[in-house]
Amino acid sequence: MTKLLTSRDMAKISCPTCRGCGACCRDMGDSIRLDPYDVYLLTRNLGLAFSDLLDRSIALHAEGGLVLPHLLMKEEEKGEPCCSFLNREGRCSVHAFRPGLCRLFPLGRDYDGTGFSYFVVENACPVPGKSKVRISSWLGYGDLASYEVFTARWHYFVKEMQEMLGAFQGSEEARRLALYILQKFYAQPWDPDRGFFDEFEERLSLIRRAFS
Repeated sequence: MTKLLTSRDMAKISCPTCRGCGACCRDMGDSIRLDPYDVYLLTRNLGLAFSDLLDRSIALHAEGGLVLPHLLMKEEEKGEPCCSFLNREGRCSVHAFRPGLCRLFPLGRDYDGTGFSYFVVENACPVPGKSKVRISSWLGYGDLASYEVFTARWHYFVKEMQEMLGAFQGSEEARRLALYILQKFYAQPWDPDRGFFDEFEERLSLIRRAFS
């Protein structure tokens, strides 16, 4: 049985001998999904708009009726497709503000209906000799408590919207609603003078009122 952990627990996931093989950044398809906080950090730190990143570093995919972004894999001259943010030295060029799924690796999340727990994905990283590290330190978020609340709320909101949009699958109304969510949570700039998590809750309430 997989052992479930909290952010206060220690896990054997740190790679002190990592030399930047980039295995975790290659041939990932559209699996590195981006939530609104990921895009907020990327746009703020790169000084670019969401539209500037599209088709250059980010692509869109349809997922259960929603239109959501993911990291774009670029074709290398030789070898497997790799993340557009992977540099020639095999290092992440946005490591300080990398997306949540990248921070999480080689951990996974298990949602239980109200929140989530962490677990170690066995054999996810090929580097041997891993050492223990506290999960909160591994993730590296300054306000981890707020981030965890946001992550759970976003996860369940997406599930709720996918179930609702499923009832209108293929209709023009479903398309408009999906694009409205994309606009409100990704394309619309975030106020730099406000905290992200407070503004996210405001936008979430706005959308819930609109959908009700």
